[in-house]
Amino acid sequence: MTVLPYLEVTAASYAASYTTGLRVTGTADGAVLSGACPRCACPFDFSYVRRVYRHRPAGGRAADVLQVPVLCVCETAHAGRPADEEGCGAYWNILLERTAP
Repeated sequence: MTVLPYLEVTAASYAASYTTGLRVTGTADGAVLSGACPRCACPFDFSYVRRVYRHRPAGGRAADVLQVPVLCVCETAHAGRPADEEGCGAYWNILLERTAP
């Protein structure tokens, strides 16, 4: 496997590629997304925290569909990655839909 260098980049195809085979595990305040990066193909877990503050948004109900920004946080050593960064530099947005318990 060829390891790609670090590059902050996105592409329209990343979201669809990432969600193929994605596992979502609900947590008390969000979800853990387990999948492979669409750019470097490395597996990683991404923690999404839905609530930073413990109150309901205006209107009293949280959204059923959320746009979630995701970035590769794999542990692979990508050449050129800044010391304070993780992953290969790829980022994208996905839609998460909350289902009834």
